[in-house]
Amino acid sequence: MINQWLASLFPAKAATPVWAVVTDQGDRVANEDFQAHLALPEGILLVVADGLGGHQAGELASALFCEALIRLAPEAASDLTKAPEEALTGLAMAAARAMGEEIRERAPGLDAHTTCAIAWVALPERRLTTLHVGDTRIYRFDNKTSHWRSRDHSVVQMLLDMGEIGEEEMAGHPEQSLLTRSIGVGQEPRPSVKCHDKPLRLDEAILLCSDGLWERLRPGEICGLAADGEREQRLRDLVRLARQRADGKSDNITAQLLWFEPCQGAA
Repeated sequence: MINQWLASLFPAKAATPVWAVVTDQGDRVANEDFQAHLALPEGILLVVADGLGGHQAGELASALFCEALIRLAPEAASDLTKAPEEALTGLAMAAARAMGEEIRERAPGLDAHTTCAIAWVALPERRLTTLHVGDTRIYRFDNKTSHWRSRDHSVVQMLLDMGEIGEEEMAGHPEQSLLTRSIGVGQEPRPSVKCHDKPLRLDEAILLCSDGLWERLRPGEICGLAADGEREQRLRDLVRLARQRADGKSDNITAQLLWFEPCQGAA
């Protein structure tokens, strides 16, 4: 309540949303990742999805989920402004149902799944609401500190939470790919959703990325994306670095970076 009261006294400075997108097939035979974004008067919606189930199945699931989410978002814009957690959950559920229906029609019996990471930034306040299923991540950070990241729905996240492994051990763990939640055909998703208390500052950024990126990087390397200037190029450089560190075994890599720049002439 105090944060909301202060925000009403000191409204967010006028700013323009800017984003950069990079996707790379890595060393796989196909790219099962998908990404999309939508700018509405009420806010910015971003999504990254990582398909599962093998070639064709994963590609289809991630693409259909993202496309449905973007297609359905304009009708949900008013609710996203009034009750963002409930509305974003409802939107993701509707997209999952639409994905399942389309897959059943196109390829009956196909065992197709996807993860997702979704961010909604309400304008003009830059209020952030996040939702995810699986191990596709969302980071919030400035150029010095990672303030928050989504908690994976995975076996290694459970091991981390129990104190059995450290954060730096997650990527190389033999059970790193074992998920506890995903979005599948005919299944009700169990997303984690969060309405962040504080609006995004102009020195902050958010990153949505598949595990092909985060598993090869250190948190400090991600924070560098919030520094002023050449952010899209730095994102491309990090994707290239992740591929190099994979040493010929790179997963698909997809990332969306969002930040805000002051409007010209803004106080």
